[in-house]
Amino acid sequence: MRVAKNNTAFRVMITSQFVNNLGSSFFNIVFLVYAASLPNKTLSVTLVAFTEILPTLFSIIVGNFADKTKHHLRSWRIARLSQSIIFLIITVILIFFDGQFWSFLILLLLVFVSSVVGSYSNLLMKPVSRFILSDSDLQEAMSLEQTVSVAVNLIGGFSGVALLGILHQNYAGFSLINAGMFVIAWSIMALNHRQFLEAEQHIEAETKPNTNTSIFSDLKSTFIYVYKDHLFFQILLLATAINFVGTSFNGVFNLTLLHNKSLLIGNFGTTVAIFGAISSIGLLTGSLITNDFFKKLTTKQLIGISGIGIVLIAAVPLFYPNGVLWMLIIFLFSYIEAKINPKLGAILMKRTDHNRLAGVSGLINTFVMSATPLGQIIFLGTANIYSPNISWFFMVFVASLITIYTILTRQQDMELVEKTRESAIL
Repeated sequence: MRVAKNNTAFRVMITSQFVNNLGSSFFNIVFLVYAASLPNKTLSVTLVAFTEILPTLFSIIVGNFADKTKHHLRSWRIARLSQSIIFLIITVILIFFDGQFWSFLILLLLVFVSSVVGSYSNLLMKPVSRFILSDSDLQEAMSLEQTVSVAVNLIGGFSGVALLGILHQNYAGFSLINAGMFVIAWSIMALNHRQFLEAEQHIEAETKPNTNTSIFSDLKSTFIYVYKDHLFFQILLLATAINFVGTSFNGVFNLTLLHNKSLLIGNFGTTVAIFGAISSIGLLTGSLITNDFFKKLTTKQLIGISGIGIVLIAAVPLFYPNGVLWMLIIFLFSYIEAKINPKLGAILMKRTDHNRLAGVSGLINTFVMSATPLGQIIFLGTANIYSPNISWFFMVFVASLITIYTILTRQQDMELVEKTRESAIL
C-alpha cells in the first residue's frame, strides 16, 4: 500500500484500472446469464466461455502493435473511449434485437473486439508503469495490481448479478452502465494527465517504432528476444506448466463433488461457493501481505512449492476425503500462488527494454494462457471419460515432475545466479 500512498501517478492509474476492471467483471457474469436465457443456451454459454479465453491468445499480436504505437497515453484514452462506444452499440442491439440468436453472435463479436481493445490499452501502459515505478517498488506495485484484480473478481460477480436483479433483468440498461464505467475510467486518467506527461515524453523520446516490419517478423524477433534470456525463459516454461495443471482445477473439483458426497459442505452449490471464496481470499491475502517468509524465496522456488501444493490438493480426494482439510490446503496454495505473478511481473519489468515491454508482456500472456485449453481438454476429458480420481492422479504426476525439475535445476535459478554475481562484484 505504501507505493499507492506515495506515488500519485500509480495511485491514479490503479484507481482507473479498478473502475475499468469492475465494469468488465460486472458484464462478464451478466453476459453469461444472458446467454443462459437464450433458446440455444448450451451453445450460447459455450460460445461466451470461448470468447472470454480467445482475446488472451491475441495478446502477443496486440502487444507488438502497442510497442509500435506513438503517443501511448493519447492512444490509451482513445482505446477506453472506443470500448465505451462499443458498449453503447451493444445497448442499442439489446434494446431492439433482444433474444435473437443472430444478434447474440454480433454481441459476441463486439465483446471480443472490446476485450482486444482493453488488452491493447493495458499493454500500452506497461512502459508508463516502468517509468513511474522504481525498481524497489515494482514487486509491491505488481502485488497491489493483483489485489485489485482478485478483489474485483471476488465482488464483481455477486454485485453484477445483484445489480441485474435490481434492474429487473434489463440487460440493455446494464450494458449502458458498463459503458459509463469505461467513461469514468477514462475521466480519471484524463483529469490527471499531468501526472504522466514526463513519462510519455521520455517514452516517445526513447522509442523508435519500426513500422515497416511485418507482424511475423515482429513476433519472431520478440520470441528470440525472450528465448535468448535462457534462465528467464526457463521460469516462463515452468509458469506455463503450472498454469497447464492449475486452470483445470475448477472443472475436476466440481466433478469430484458430484462423485464424492463426503466432501460436500451442505449442498453442491454451497460447497462450490465456499471453496471459490476460500481460494479468492487466499489470493487476496497473499497479494496484500508482501513481507512474509515467501518474500525471501525465488520465483522458481515458489513454482516448485506450488507443485507440492497441487500434489496435496489432489491427495485429499484420493486418500483422505475431508472438506475442511481440502479448504485449508486450497487456501495455502492460493496464498503461495499469489506470490508468483508479482515476482514474475517485476522481473519482466526489470529485464525488458521499455520499447519491447508491451510485446514481451503480450507474448508471455499468450504463452502461459495457451496452456489453459490444452489442460482442460486433457484433465477434464480424463475426468469425464474415466473418473475424477484418474485425473487427480495425472495432476499429481505432472505437478511432481515440475517440482522435481525445480530441485534438479536449482543451480540454474535465475534470481540466485544474479545474487551470486552481485556478491562477487561487491
